[in-house]
Amino acid sequence: MASRRRRPRSSNVMLHVEIREAVASEAESLSALALEAKAHWGYSPETIESWRDQLQVSPADVTSKPTFVGAINGVAVGFCSLAPSEQAWELDNLWVLPPFMHRGVGRALLSHALEVAFRGGAPSVTVDADPNAESFYLSCGAVRRGDVPAPISGQPNRVRPQLAFNGRTT
Repeated sequence: MASRRRRPRSSNVMLHVEIREAVASEAESLSALALEAKAHWGYSPETIESWRDQLQVSPADVTSKPTFVGAINGVAVGFCSLAPSEQAWELDNLWVLPPFMHRGVGRALLSHALEVAFRGGAPSVTVDADPNAESFYLSCGAVRRGDVPAPISGQPNRVRPQLAFNGRTT
């Protein structure tokens, strides 16, 4: 009788993430990645559809904002983008495909984004976070500054945490 080797749980294996600048031609695939990542949190298809425009990444977004792709073996598995301003830069996107969550991709992208922002003179980096992502950002050194009401069907008291990173926190 042949023995079967058990495969290690992939969600526990940290991966080497290559971070590179995004290119405008990737905008459509980055939009699809954001939609897939957002849907992972169990939101209804109707709610996800209502957010489609907000989750769209245009070629102009990619060329006008610092936008970075996290790739594994050349395949994009996450991305982030920043919106610079004089007051505080905003992390306006950070998405990771569900099979690659909890494997270091998000942390690598966030660390890179913060480094770019602080090197670029940002006094702080703010995040208007999905409630499901708050614990991730807090574990990376963010501080909660408040919240904004964000009710959706079935969750009338839902809020989006407002977070900030000051200086080099990761």
